[in-house]
Amino acid sequence: MRLEPTPRPDHALRVSARLVTSSTILHLSADELEHAVNQEQIENPALEVREQRVCLYCGATILGPQCVSCGNFAQSGETTFPTGETRSSDENLAEVPWAQWGEDRPYDLDNYNWGDNDEDDEFDPMARIPMGQTLAEILLQQLEALLTPEDAPIAEQLVGNLNERGYLEISLQEVAEHLEVPLTRVRYVLSLLQTLEPLGIGARDLRECLLLQLQALNEQGAEQHLALQLIEHYLDRLGKSQFQEIARELKVPEQEVRQAAQYIRTTLNPYPAHSYNAEINSSRMGTAYMRPDVLIRKGESGYEVELIEEKRYRFRVGQTYDSQPLNRLADPGGVEMQRYVNHHADRARFFIDCIQRRWRTLKRVAELVVDYQHEFLEKGIRYLRPLTRAEVATRLNLDEGTVSRATANKYAMLPNGRLMAISDFFDGSLSVKDILRELIASEEPRHRFSDDELARILTARGTPMARRTVTKYREEMGILSSRER
Repeated sequence: MRLEPTPRPDHALRVSARLVTSSTILHLSADELEHAVNQEQIENPALEVREQRVCLYCGATILGPQCVSCGNFAQSGETTFPTGETRSSDENLAEVPWAQWGEDRPYDLDNYNWGDNDEDDEFDPMARIPMGQTLAEILLQQLEALLTPEDAPIAEQLVGNLNERGYLEISLQEVAEHLEVPLTRVRYVLSLLQTLEPLGIGARDLRECLLLQLQALNEQGAEQHLALQLIEHYLDRLGKSQFQEIARELKVPEQEVRQAAQYIRTTLNPYPAHSYNAEINSSRMGTAYMRPDVLIRKGESGYEVELIEEKRYRFRVGQTYDSQPLNRLADPGGVEMQRYVNHHADRARFFIDCIQRRWRTLKRVAELVVDYQHEFLEKGIRYLRPLTRAEVATRLNLDEGTVSRATANKYAMLPNGRLMAISDFFDGSLSVKDILRELIASEEPRHRFSDDELARILTARGTPMARRTVTKYREEMGILSSRER
């Protein structure tokens, strides 16, 4: 008789659906949480959400169409009570029995400073301006004023086939065949597209992109004949820094070739679409901008942590969905109705509980990280101390996976106004990368530091570093090798 081990059923690992849902909500980014709240409102009539008009970038209360603190336009925040239900004051909203969900303290609703919606918004022309337009939408709007309606489909095809760098990924012949139009019309529309901002948009390769920009600069009086020659005939060799050979063929001093190459590198943009995204990010008006979840501010007693979500949302279970004894329902369908009411009420309470758990966990983690990285906040990136999620989990008596979910896709607004991923607080390489960036920026054009030399300099400064590690960090920062620089 052969004996084989058989797992006992009571030893099987079981993960409840509620635990999965709670962990999922903790992992969500700010945008994903907003979508989850909106979706839950649609699906669950028992959940009531009051959304305060706060700036999603600096956390300040907004009473008009625009934040007076940072200049960003307000997001639409609407009161979502059931139709016909009125509230004479905000006191009724504070009747949420948070204690029954295991809170160690009553939920504080006194510091929200809820303001009424500004009724003048509908008369403010600035509030009607559509925000967050994509580059494709802007290009098509400009082309619409330059083209006839017959050429509009060609413009849509060209703009729709621009890649993330701003290059055209389809041949003109393909566009002409697809739309059954003459090739000359496609070329004409492309020529107009290539005159628009950002300069270089619609190019089909790097050489054309740089030439478009240089030609536009030449038309403005900044003529660079040598740079034009280098781009047209020596671009590949220029990337390999073969300045001496190029100078010999062109019969010009090598220093002039180096100067022209430096002009190309610093003045022209090989990825025109990226420059548009950078402008959007800097103005904090585009969809590419990452919204902060945590605000770090310097107060009288030190650095303070504040969650924008806590200021923005207030939740409650609708009064019509409060539990009622079954004997109060006299109609025959009372039992089914009570089950319906209880189901949605329990679901709303559970959703609110998950949100509260998310806020408590995120705030605890952020407060510990801020306290640990106090010197970094005071003096800068060079003073970022090594920290791991396992250490945070141990100090807070949490699971390491919980800390990972709490820090994933979350961003903090530093006291200096810089937006930083919370995960970067755990990246011990940032200080070394900052030193590398400084060393490379200070190197002489005639002598670029190799990765071996950079490793030796770092080691001499008290930061032992292998060459392959320097190469890894340099590539992560998007810096070319010494030969390519």
